[in-house]
Amino acid sequence: MVDTLARAILALGHQVVVLAPKPRRPLKPSDEELPYKVVRHPRFYSTHRFVSWYRGALLRLYRRDKFDLLHCHGIYPAGYVAMLCRAALPVPLVVTNHEGGLGEQNVRLAKPRIRARYVETLARVDLLVALSESMEEDYRRLCPAARSVERIPNGVDIERWSGRCDRPFGLDDKLQAGKYILYLGRLRRRKGVDLLLNGFAGASLDRACQLVIAGEGDDGAALRAQSEALGLADRCFFVGWVDGTTKAYLLQQALFTVIPSRLEEAFGLVALESYAAGRPVAASAVAGLRELVIDGVTGMLFEPDSVPALAGALKIMLGDSAAVQRMSDQARHWVKRFYWSDVARRHVEIYQALLDGGRADLAGKENGPSRCAQV
Repeated sequence: MVDTLARAILALGHQVVVLAPKPRRPLKPSDEELPYKVVRHPRFYSTHRFVSWYRGALLRLYRRDKFDLLHCHGIYPAGYVAMLCRAALPVPLVVTNHEGGLGEQNVRLAKPRIRARYVETLARVDLLVALSESMEEDYRRLCPAARSVERIPNGVDIERWSGRCDRPFGLDDKLQAGKYILYLGRLRRRKGVDLLLNGFAGASLDRACQLVIAGEGDDGAALRAQSEALGLADRCFFVGWVDGTTKAYLLQQALFTVIPSRLEEAFGLVALESYAAGRPVAASAVAGLRELVIDGVTGMLFEPDSVPALAGALKIMLGDSAAVQRMSDQARHWVKRFYWSDVARRHVEIYQALLDGGRADLAGKENGPSRCAQV
């Protein structure tokens, strides 16, 4: 998301510097191939201890690049570190939360010390960007003293997912285009893939219908074992982490995409990617998804954490191909409001508003190309 937003802001005539952690070994960054400048800082040793030490990396970046505005893509620890630098950073501070909900189900917020840091950050930044209505509500519930909230969704690269792709090399020959349901995401309990396996097995579907699970995560081995125990070994394909043309092909050739999340999402980007590829979505009715999936129009919503509800949604969609085609057409049309160029323009507008009318030391700043740092 940060990469795509940075590119779109560059296209609007502004300069961008991205401050990012060093990748885990053995991964090596190819920062020189990117169109914007990237500055790397050490990975956080802990989210509890020594967090304030990372102020040094941010302040060095400011002394060197003199950016006009700082946008942190995360409340904690990134936003918190930036907030600790307020006295030495005479620039507006914007924060967007991407980690999911800020309710009681957030394990970090169950820790009083970390919760206090979240609240202090939300209260002291100049602007909070909410990806959805539910995220705006979370901000205000957690910190009623939050100064200002602007709702801007994530965007989607429509051309990337809509351009037709040939079948990529390496996919199992038994996987049939147009005959499978697709899950795309991390393999973790909160994502509900175990529910999907149970629902798929219990829905008494046509044996020709297949299931593709694309992604990696801690629960991968357990989910594969569950698939075998349910007798799905010949119909369920675990294809691992995918991107690029392989991801586009899987989206385009699916009957529809399923997002069975147990817990709320910050923003259901997979839903937009599926729409861009022309496929509808069946999703649990959690915050962050129920705002993107229009029930009966671009897909179906079902009760969260419920195997019978999920199985019922699968049976309905697989039993009405005409309705799925109508949903596909609506999805292609509806997703056009999420072009990245429009999303980036909205970000630049709020940046400029902060620069024009924000803090006293920025008063009188001339309009024109600006430098923003994305963390």
